[in-house]
Amino acid sequence: MTTPLNHLSTARLYSSLKSSAAIIAATLAAGAMLAAEHDDQALLGRLKDSKHSLADGITQSQKENGVAISAKFEMKGETLMLSVYTAKAGLEKDAEQNVLIELIGDAAKASWTPETEVFEDKKHLTRSAMQLTLVQLSKLTLSDAVKKAEAAQPGTVYSVIPAVKDGNAVYDIKVATAQGKTVELTVDGKTGKTSR
Repeated sequence: MTTPLNHLSTARLYSSLKSSAAIIAATLAAGAMLAAEHDDQALLGRLKDSKHSLADGITQSQKENGVAISAKFEMKGETLMLSVYTAKAGLEKDAEQNVLIELIGDAAKASWTPETEVFEDKKHLTRSAMQLTLVQLSKLTLSDAVKKAEAAQPGTVYSVIPAVKDGNAVYDIKVATAQGKTVELTVDGKTGKTSR
């Protein structure tokens, strides 16, 4: 015959489960942070192999694919990739009336010949629609933000992503220093003020 758990043992069990869940969550978060740091270190180690700057990718992308709304270097396996998101119809059209695209290609090749993907999945559409809106709210273009970061911090700009800070449209920018470290900057989309 089984005996029902009394109130005290149920409370202990619940407390133990909560503690276990917290430990698991903390372990997973720490693992994700370590993986992100490892990915960043791999990326920083490979930036020197790029034949193109972020500014080059932005300029090339905008020739035929609309306005750039974010850009970054990233690793795809062992390959250093340059990725630029664009809004084909430009800043005059909102996300619903636009075509949101990623151009991505091997940055270590002499000629950057990116593949083009028109976004149709929810995750990429949501992200790129938000980025388009933030660029529309800014007085600075993506290229302007990169120039501001280059003037403020020596190194290689390897990521420029629109974001919201204190209710304002900003650009979050990552710069790789000569020592292989990352400096994170924020460029205000309206004033151009750069801060760490």
